[in-house]
Amino acid sequence: MIQIKPSIFYGEITKKLLGSHIYGENILVVSSKTVWRESYLRGVIDDFPNNYTFKIFTHIKANAPFSDIQKVIDDYSSEQLPDTIIAIGGGSIIDAGKALSVSFQQISLYELFNKLKPLPRRSINLIAIPTTAGTGAELSHGAIIFDDVNKIKGGIRGEIIQPNVVFIDPELYRTAPKQIIAEVGFDCLTHAIETYLSLKSDPLLKYQSVAAIKTVFNFLPRAVEGDIFAIKNMAIASSLMGINLAYSSTCLPHRIQYFIGPLTDTSHAQGLIALYKGWMKLISFNSVKSGLNNLELDLGNNFNLVDKIHDLKETLDINYSISTLGVKETQIEHIAENIIGSVQNDPIYKNKHTIIKILNESL
Repeated sequence: MIQIKPSIFYGEITKKLLGSHIYGENILVVSSKTVWRESYLRGVIDDFPNNYTFKIFTHIKANAPFSDIQKVIDDYSSEQLPDTIIAIGGGSIIDAGKALSVSFQQISLYELFNKLKPLPRRSINLIAIPTTAGTGAELSHGAIIFDDVNKIKGGIRGEIIQPNVVFIDPELYRTAPKQIIAEVGFDCLTHAIETYLSLKSDPLLKYQSVAAIKTVFNFLPRAVEGDIFAIKNMAIASSLMGINLAYSSTCLPHRIQYFIGPLTDTSHAQGLIALYKGWMKLISFNSVKSGLNNLELDLGNNFNLVDKIHDLKETLDINYSISTLGVKETQIEHIAENIIGSVQNDPIYKNKHTIIKILNESL
C-alpha cells in the first residue's frame, strides 16, 4: 500500500499559507545560506508578528553532519522546544530537518542513527520547502545524515520523519548554481532508475520511474539554463521520486556512495554520477536479469539507456569518474569491504566482487 501523507502545495509561498501550517509560536528554521540570502522567503518570515519566535540556522553543511545538527539541538533548552520546524533547501537541509523532528525527546542522534533506540511515536511538525530538484527528500521516509566523528554516512528511517507539509515553488530552484542543478538533477535520474530496477519495486513505482526518467532527459538541460517550465517539470519528477524512495529502495550506487562521499569529501550527487559509469555497464551486461530490458521497453522508441546517460553527462559537463573524485585503485578493496546497507535489493548483487567490479569500471 502506498500513501502520500504530507499535504503538498504548489506555487508561491505566502505568509497566510505558511502560517496556516505552523503549529505554536516557537519556530526552528534550517536553511541553506544561499536560499536564505537570495530568496523571498526571508521576507515572508520577517513579516510574521512579534509573538512568533523564529530561530534561524544556516550553518548545516552538505551531508548533514551530526555536529551541525547537534548545534541546533544544544541551542534549545528542554523548557522551550520548537513547536514547528521549517526546512528550506536541498536534500541535506531537509534531511537535517527530518532528523531534528525526532531529536528533542531524550533520544540522541547517535542512538537513532545506530538503531539503539526506536524512533519516537511523535515528531515535531515539519514543513519542507525544497530548493533543488533531485533528492526527493521532501517526500521520502529517510533522513540521510553523516556521523562526522566515526566517518559513517547512513540514515534514520521511518514514516514518522516524513514532513507534514511540502511547499513546492519552482522559482526557489533558480537560487542554485548551474552545476548544482545539473548534479542534483542527475540524482533524480538515479532514483528513478534504481527504484525501477530494485527488487523491492512494484508496477506503480515503475510507472512513476518511467515518467521521471523521460522528464530528466527532456527537461534537465533546459532547467540548468534557467527555463522555468523545465524547472517545474524537474521539481515534480523529484517529488515523485521521493514517493518511490519511501516505498522501494535504491541500489548499489547509493550504498557505495555513502562510503566514498566522506572518503573523498565529495557530494552525494557527484558520487552517483561517477559510479553510474561502472554500475550501468554491469547492468547492461545482465540486461535480462537486471530488468534493464523491461525498463527500456517501457521507455519506448528503441531507448538505449546507457548511451542516453553518457550523452546527458557530456551535455551537462558532469562526466565524472571515481578517479576524478579522488579514489585510487589501491583503495578499491578497502571500499568494497566497508559497504553496508540493503545491498541485496540490487538486481545484480552477488557478493563483494560485484562492488569491486563496479568500482573498477568507474575509475
